[in-house]
Amino acid sequence: MKNSELTRAILKGMGFRWKNFLVFSLFVAAFFGALYFWRLSDVSQASFDFSDVAQYQSLAIKNVDIVIKSNGQVLMDGKNMPSAIKIYADHDEMRMILLDNPGIFIQSFTVTVHLPQAVRKNEIEQTTYAIHGVGSYHNYFQNDQTLVYEADNISSTSTLTILAKFPKGMIQPPTAKVILYYISAVSAQSYLILAIILPLITLIVTLFMVLKRRKDQIISLNVSPSAQPPALVSPAVVGVLLDGRVGPREIAATLIDLAQREYIYIIRKDASFTFGKRKSVPFEDLPELKLYEKILLSKIFMPNDYRSTKADVEMRVGHHIFSRKIAQVFLGIYNEATRAGYFIQNPARVHARWKYTGITFLFLSLLGFAQSAFYAPDPKFTLFFWVGGMAAASVIIKISGLMPARSDLGSRHLTPWMAFRKYLKLNQMVPRGAFSQDIFARYLAYAVVFGVEDAWAKRFMQERFAKPKWYESQETTVTLDEFIGGLFPLISFASDLLAGSHEPTVE
Repeated sequence: MKNSELTRAILKGMGFRWKNFLVFSLFVAAFFGALYFWRLSDVSQASFDFSDVAQYQSLAIKNVDIVIKSNGQVLMDGKNMPSAIKIYADHDEMRMILLDNPGIFIQSFTVTVHLPQAVRKNEIEQTTYAIHGVGSYHNYFQNDQTLVYEADNISSTSTLTILAKFPKGMIQPPTAKVILYYISAVSAQSYLILAIILPLITLIVTLFMVLKRRKDQIISLNVSPSAQPPALVSPAVVGVLLDGRVGPREIAATLIDLAQREYIYIIRKDASFTFGKRKSVPFEDLPELKLYEKILLSKIFMPNDYRSTKADVEMRVGHHIFSRKIAQVFLGIYNEATRAGYFIQNPARVHARWKYTGITFLFLSLLGFAQSAFYAPDPKFTLFFWVGGMAAASVIIKISGLMPARSDLGSRHLTPWMAFRKYLKLNQMVPRGAFSQDIFARYLAYAVVFGVEDAWAKRFMQERFAKPKWYESQETTVTLDEFIGGLFPLISFASDLLAGSHEPTVE
């Protein structure tokens, strides 16, 4: 899957205002962040360019006036030089490469530096670095606020750099420069440890939050079995109440529930299958069907078709990278669970908020990595930190779908449903005669959504099996083993295919 396709799918599922706000914010952050750090970066380059002077010409005299302000700003002949000041633990300094292969001969070069306040001579350290053809150079302390650097007979291939070290306190550099200094002063070992610890801490914190939000589910594990479902609630909504998210099992349980309610039937033949309609009326005209059930059926059946084969389902699902309809099915299940009062907020919104938080952190980490890779001074140990940030952001994105927000009402309703789940997976046979009440098929959808369909089926192994009315196969006689072996794989195939095609805007 291409990153551009994923990004378009995520933005497509957002509201218009939030989508535009996010895109605008990311572009603004990227532009001003890159510009800001580029201006603060320590990239060294020659301060003068003589490309407009003809080759082999000479310059008799070149005078430069540099003003250092108390806030650390450096102006050279009125031009701002943001990378001139460097911060250290025991001193600050101005370092400038004035000439680097100027391409012309300069007879006399004088630089006058004006300090922001008066200092004593022994508090200032002046140095000139001149190589590749400088006749002579020297520097001196003209007065308590003026430094002078002089050089002569400078060849066209020379390099001239001046340095002035100041005592701490003479200038008050911008906070950003101070922060950059402390960042660059951290050792490689510390950054490496931080890069490992950061995603681990993120994982621990997010898992702690997941466990905290699911503590009522853990407590409910000790309940006594209950032979009846506590309420008339669709299996998919019960699955969301249990796990806080919609997945393949919720889709599979919905298909079985629709079959049990006599809206569809399932025909198995070898490794293939066919879905069929049991109602002649269009599904969208049936008021008793929930909206998300209508949308799911519209994804399986074409408007005028009464059957849909495995190949038909694959074609409809595979026609697009992501299916908007399946995303609407997910949202419909979430909305029903929220309307029932089981969640403080719609779980889809909770998941989306965490996912977009992770995506934002990932974007900022990528931006920081790029800035450090191009502009940070060597050695670029800060790259370890940004790699750790990307790993931490990936953890948040991955776990975003596990962040439910179950309400007090949802917690109270969860306990009896956990008791019913415990009944479905009991390791004992169901009393004889239960099939006359169609109990196996009636509770099958709940067993699927709870993930205990095998345990539920084993409880009927000693009974004479009568296949449900909605299931057909090529075998004349269908045993329970054959039913399980035929139904579960095809439902699993259909649900995985359908659930896996939803847009990533909904978890």
